[in-house]
Amino acid sequence: MRAGLSAALLIASVTLLPVSAIAQPLAEPDLPTLQASAQGGDSAAQFDLGNRFLYGTGVIADEFEAARWFRLAADQGNNNAQYNLGVMYMQGTGVLADMNEALRWFLSAANLGDAPAQFTLATLYANGRGVDKNPVMAHMWFTLAASGGHRAAAANLVLYQEMMMDTDIVEAQRLANEWIQNFNDTRAAQGGLDDNAVANPGTP
Repeated sequence: MRAGLSAALLIASVTLLPVSAIAQPLAEPDLPTLQASAQGGDSAAQFDLGNRFLYGTGVIADEFEAARWFRLAADQGNNNAQYNLGVMYMQGTGVLADMNEALRWFLSAANLGDAPAQFTLATLYANGRGVDKNPVMAHMWFTLAASGGHRAAAANLVLYQEMMMDTDIVEAQRLANEWIQNFNDTRAAQGGLDDNAVANPGTP
């Protein structure tokens, strides 16, 4: 579930639907238990605690403390926390705005199969925000996000490819297939997924 901060991104003559915002936990354990787990290094608890501080749920809202807990989780490979850090760096929430850092975290989450991060990268490449405009890369990330059921990505993919050359579409599809193959091969070599990675590439 994503709610809270958002960033609407536009490309010429096509309105892209808003980038999904900060990820939130599905359950809310009691605060002392959550804090103990987070301090013990549990990345899911660190992510949840970051959201508590971001929204002031049971604690005094503190964007800086939220960013600190998100980073601890993100450094352990938690894709939701990585996505959240990307949004925070893009918007300057709890951290100094830094598009390079935002891109780094979005890419890290996207490569773990995080669909909102993939969708965000697609819109950034489509708009040339923080990166050079690149229709092939935009199409590739739209495709990957859409393949996991991200509805905004699917809708934008249909519109966006109407503005592209056929050769660029073919190349984007080749890159998307290559990404999926590499993703699956990596997971197979690791003997399956860990608790912080999504089960399927592009799953929101």
